[in-house]
Amino acid sequence: MEDYIFENNILFACKRASKFPEGVQEAFEALHADIPFSTDRKFMSMSWMNESGGIVYLAGAELLDGESFPNLEIFHFKKAKYRGTAIEDFMKDIPKIGQLFQTLWRDPEIDPDGYCVEWYFNESDVKCFVKLKD
Repeated sequence: MEDYIFENNILFACKRASKFPEGVQEAFEALHADIPFSTDRKFMSMSWMNESGGIVYLAGAELLDGESFPNLEIFHFKKAKYRGTAIEDFMKDIPKIGQLFQTLWRDPEIDPDGYCVEWYFNESDVKCFVKLKD
């Protein structure tokens, strides 16, 4: 596992999945209809458990200066220290992402009010991490 430090808050324009995990692909497709994938901005997903035990999942693209996407939800990514690791060629083993998050949530340094993050930093690899306690 590695620690990642984000020194600034980041605003994301997001599309909420209608259901998890079934709606994840559809959420990304809707997001990319407005904001095509590019390595010029961060593409991340953020997810957490709601009060009823369901998973809230947001597919997001970093907002660049002056941008506005009124049909997308805004998410405030918190500057903090996060822990996780990269998964290469994640599409070959998507369940590995969930397994990694299950392992991370057992770490006593994880913020219990944090969220799971998937950073799609290129078209085949993803960094998965969770916020650490302050």
